Parts: sequence; structure tokens; C-alpha cells
Amino acid sequence: MQALIQNKRALYLIFGVITFNLFLNNWSISFWDQDESAYAGFAHNMRKTGNWVVPEFDWSEPHRKTPLHFWAIAGSNWLFGENEFATRFSSVVALLLSGLLLFLMGKNLFGRETSLLAAILMLGSLFLPTLAKIGLTDASLLFFETGAALALLNFMQTRAWKWTLLLWLFVSGGIMVKGPPVLILVIGMSGMLFLFHPKRWRLVHLHPWFFIPLALLPLYLWGDAAWKADGGVFITWLIDWYILKRVSGNVFGQTGPPGYFLAVFCVAFLPWLMYFPKGLGDLFKHWRKRKNEDYYWYMLAWLSAGWFVYELVSSKLPSYCLGAYPAVAIIISREILRVKGEDFTRLKILRTGLWIYIVLALLIAAALIAAGILFLNTLGIVAASITAIVWGGLSIYNFRNYRKGETDKALRGSLISSLAFVFLAWGFLVPSLDAKRSATRKVAQVIGKTTPKDVKVILAHEFLPSMPFYLTTVDRNYEVLSPYNFLRDKDYLYLKNRYESKEKTVIVLNEDMYLRFRAYINEVLCYNCPYDFRVPSTWAYYANLPNSVFAKVESIEGFITDKTRPERYWVVYNWK
Repeated sequence: MQALIQNKRALYLIFGVITFNLFLNNWSISFWDQDESAYAGFAHNMRKTGNWVVPEFDWSEPHRKTPLHFWAIAGSNWLFGENEFATRFSSVVALLLSGLLLFLMGKNLFGRETSLLAAILMLGSLFLPTLAKIGLTDASLLFFETGAALALLNFMQTRAWKWTLLLWLFVSGGIMVKGPPVLILVIGMSGMLFLFHPKRWRLVHLHPWFFIPLALLPLYLWGDAAWKADGGVFITWLIDWYILKRVSGNVFGQTGPPGYFLAVFCVAFLPWLMYFPKGLGDLFKHWRKRKNEDYYWYMLAWLSAGWFVYELVSSKLPSYCLGAYPAVAIIISREILRVKGEDFTRLKILRTGLWIYIVLALLIAAALIAAGILFLNTLGIVAASITAIVWGGLSIYNFRNYRKGETDKALRGSLISSLAFVFLAWGFLVPSLDAKRSATRKVAQVIGKTTPKDVKVILAHEFLPSMPFYLTTVDRNYEVLSPYNFLRDKDYLYLKNRYESKEKTVIVLNEDMYLRFRAYINEVLCYNCPYDFRVPSTWAYYANLPNSVFAKVESIEGFITDKTRPERYWVVYNWK
């Protein structure tokens, strides 16, 4: 592997493929609900209203955060327009810069080869590219957490003002992206280093009593402006939703057992999983013996604050332990450069990791084919099958080479398998799913093609945030009828009056509401109508009413990815 990372042409090719994968189809794949659509909406409203302090958009309240990421999207919108590519652009840049930080700031701590290989592993992993290809806050947070952790460790290695200033600058940026996680990482790492590192008193020279308030100053200035904008409603909600509820329990059922994040790391770095158990084993073996080697103290502190603490919290998502991903990449990279081919026949821990790798890899290949059959069209099934064959075939090839001790071949195969998997997934699999998943975009496009700009669009249901955002991209004003997931009698009567008015009106409903609204137009009073849609006769009652009662209707079928179920939208026009 040393020969590969010393070959400049090979490195240019690797980083070129990584960058290509990160940008691949970012302009054509529709927004992911809920978070990404909400963030695009926040940036849109900030530019439209001039309110840059309180993020607001329809049906997006649970996704509000500190605003730096939304400001970055707004800046991308200024450069590229309001579209999917612009929303994801800052996340791609943030992930690439995270890899650059890991190399530039890590080589002083872990050596050039280890830090360079770690950057390749992190950027070429199976999971982290997703953070760039979906415009969430996570890639930006990873950038600031990576910088903060490496600045702290560099300060422990070499006491210098540049590391102090960089540390608190990264902390300040991370807070403005997502609040507490970067503080948890830095304070947790500092605490572990103070307990175990022989140079613990060096931490005093970080002057936290001065720099923590200074790092929090942008947060205070923004928070004060947000408090004045709405009387403290948003700030109070933010503290309750993102701190108190996540510490005391979980939200949206986002939870998991202890060991959840260990499983996430195994899948994220699956092509190099066989090295991970040995790296962790060496780390804890040296910790028990209290050997004064900086690497082991650094990794213990980094993993404790970036990983272990989150295993104890009830609320869990794969992105919660973002701060630990660079540390895991370093551990694996270090083992790759130390392990020799014969060790795979000599060491049980490497053989165990190798078997775990091949079992998980083949399970993923089987799952790809099963998911393709369940959710994708014919071309999607073909794409899923090709991806599964390429991935599974390379995994078996790598497994056999590791078993024979030919680690150079196996490592090249592991890198190729990871890059190929990301390319095939985002080049073919996700676009084939997008044909069903982009229903909200199709609704907006249909309305944009079939209506004048002054038409009145009524969204009669609490749809996904992408629905109102896509309506803004076709320059149509809309009215939100109800903040609930159901309509009441007075709502149907209001829709009936609007439909019968002379003003050109478009009404967007989901399947259930469309059927019931059709009953109202047929002048069937709903207090005489059956409501239990679990009973087949009830569904048949609504379904058998005639569509011809409306002047014109369009139906668009989609797939709600965050609920893993199909959905049909109905667009009702009051003119032909």
C-alpha cells in the first residue's frame, strides 16, 4: 500500500474519482425529505424575506438549527441558483476539506503516509460520501469537528498559538452549524487527556476561560438577534428539542442499543473492516499497560468523546458520532501500514475480522438485489444486480487475497470496490429510485406547465417540505390549508367553495383526501360517509365515485422514502 500512496499519478486518480463520485448526479436527484428539503426551504426564505436569524419554512419546524449551514446554502444559491446542486455544493466542499484537514493537520501527529491513507479511507468510505450527496448539516459539522480534534492534539504535541487559535475557531464554527456536538467532542477529549496524558497541564495553556466565551460570541450574537426577532420562541424550542429531549430520551423513534455505532463503523469502513478489530485491540491493550505513547492516548481521548459517549445516549442516528470517523480512519490506516501479509494466517483477530467482512459484504449484495426487486423498476433491478455482482465479486476476490497473504492486491481491490460501489449506487441505483421518489417535484412541474403564474395553488395536506419548495422553483404562490395530517368538515367546505369560485384554482391533495373531497363535490355529506379506510367496502365507496365531477385532474404517484411507502398526489383544476 505504501507504493500506492507514494505514487502521485495514482493519488491524483484516486482523489479525482472520489471528487467525481461526490458530485455525481447532485443536480438531477430530487431533494430528500424531510431534512434536506427543509434546509433548502430555510435558505430560500432567508434570501426572500431578509430574515437571516430564524430559519422558517412550511412543514419544517423540527429541522431548524443554528444557521451557518443554511447561510452556506444561501450562498451557493446566489452562485448557482436555487436547485439541488446548489443545496448540496457546500456539503461536498466541506467533506473534501475534512479529508484535506485530516492529511495536513494529521501528518505531524501520525506521519504523512498514515494521515494520507486515512484521508483516502474516510473520503472513499461507504457512508461518508452520503453526507455530501445529501445536503445536511453533517458534512459541515464533520469539517469543524475534524479540525477541532486535530488542532487540540497538535497543541498537545507542540505548544503553539496557531493551534490554540485554530481550535477555538473550529469550535465556534461547529457550534454555529449544529450546536453542542463539537463542544462535547473537545471538552470530552480534553477531559480524557487531562486524566491520562503525562503532559496534562499543557491543556491549561489553551486558556479556555478566555477562548470559550470568545468562541461562543457568534452564537450569542445570533441568538440575541433571533430572540429579539420572535420573542425567544425559536431559541427556547431549540434548547428543548436538541438538548433536553435528546439527553432524556429520543425523538422520532431514532434510537438503538449499545453497540449501534460500532455496527455503523463496521459498515461505513467495510472494505477495510478486517483491520479495525486489531486496531481497537492494540489500543486497549496499550491503555491497560499505561504505555506513554502519544498515539494511544490521542486515540483513546478521541474515541471516548466522539464515539463511546454516544453509545450511552438513547437517541441515535449514524451521523451522531461524526467526530469519531477520522479517528477510526486513522486507526485502520495505521494497521494497514503495519500489518504484514503473513499476519492474516498467524493472527486470529485478523482472521475473525476477515470473516466478518465477507459475511457482511455478501449480505449487502443480497440485500441490493432484494431491495431492487421490491422498490425499483426493471432498469433499477438490472442496476442493483450489476452493483451486487461487482461488489460481491470484488469482496470475494479481496477475501481470497487476504487469506493468501497478498495484502497489496487485496487493499487495491478494497479501494476499488468501495469507489465502484459509491459510483454505481449514486450513478444508477439512486436515480432509478428517484423516478418514483420525485413525486413532489413532478407535481410542481405539472403545475408549472399547465397553469398561469397568477393561479392560486392550495396545498390541502401537510405534505413533505419538498412540495412547497418545488412550487417556489416554478414561481407559483401557494396557500397552506391545514397544519394537520387530516382535513375537517370546514376544510372540505372551504375547498369546495374555492373550487366553485371563478378564480383559477389548483388544489393538491393526497389519495385519501382526494377521494373524500370528491364525495363533497358530489354533494355527499361526509357525516353520512364511512371513514374507516381499513374496511374494503369503505375504500370502494369513495373509489367508485366518478372523477368526471371535476373539470380536470392529474395524478402523480411517488414513494415516500422516510416512511417507506407509496403515495399518490392528486392535482385538481377548477377549469379545463
